[in-house]
Amino acid sequence: MSARLASLGLLLLAACGSSSKASSAAALVAWGMVGSAVSRSQGGCYAVCDARQFCNPENGLCEDNPCGLGCGAGHRCDLHTPVPRCVDATAPTDLFQSPPPPPSLPIAAPPP
Repeated sequence: MSARLASLGLLLLAACGSSSKASSAAALVAWGMVGSAVSRSQGGCYAVCDARQFCNPENGLCEDNPCGLGCGAGHRCDLHTPVPRCVDATAPTDLFQSPPPPPSLPIAAPPP
């Protein structure tokens, strides 16, 4: 692996010293490939995902987020899962119940 990185570094140095558009383009492509490989090795995606997408850590690809464009009538976006998804609006919103509201405070009558 280190031999590949060394040869890639030499390619980048050669491309930076050259005035050729083709070698500059090759250097940019190589730089993008290195960035993509580093991102994937750290558990991210190969590319930066769009706002309507999410990164699938299993395969490293950006996938469409069904909630990104809205769920439509009778559905809502469930955010309690690792990947947001559209569910029926009648499904419970969460597994935890909200605490009851506090008791109302007594209000004293104004002095005469």
